[in-house]
Amino acid sequence: MCSQAVELTGTCRLLDGRLVSLRRLSADDAEAVLALHQRLTDHDRYFRFFTLHPVHLDQLVGKLIQAADGQYALGAFDGDRLIGVASYTVSEDPSAAEIAIVVAHEDHLRGVGTALVKRLALIARTHGVRRFVADILAENRLMFKVFFDLGWPCKRLSHGLVRHLDIELPDCISEAPTATNEVP
Repeated sequence: MCSQAVELTGTCRLLDGRLVSLRRLSADDAEAVLALHQRLTDHDRYFRFFTLHPVHLDQLVGKLIQAADGQYALGAFDGDRLIGVASYTVSEDPSAAEIAIVVAHEDHLRGVGTALVKRLALIARTHGVRRFVADILAENRLMFKVFFDLGWPCKRLSHGLVRHLDIELPDCISEAPTATNEVP
């Protein structure tokens, strides 16, 4: 593994020029996390949860804002507005973690998801995670674009309408070009 320090908080410049902050979610973010998920379009909600009506959204929020071994949730903030969340949960194999990402609809195609995945991968590597796994609906082209544009080795298995990705995390992860580190 390369010798790069991973800051728990940071900033990145999006493709549209906005500077956003990336930091671990905490209990103080509960309302923002809930609001982000409640504001999803039907289309985005279906892609994230594989259903239009996810149950127990409050439990998901509780899990995302609670720091615990084997899980990490990272938020992207444009000022005070939460515009995206990426999280991982370590699986039975401690070198693998399931990843989930959601980005506010109005912030799609601006590099939010890519910035979150890159930062989360840096953090995951420091905790011994070497692979992300994800189940993605076959029609979710934007999510595939995020993962494939990274250029990281990836195995894809098809299970009907769902594609299972097994993504190898590189030893060194560059946060450029879509998410460049800024000096705070």
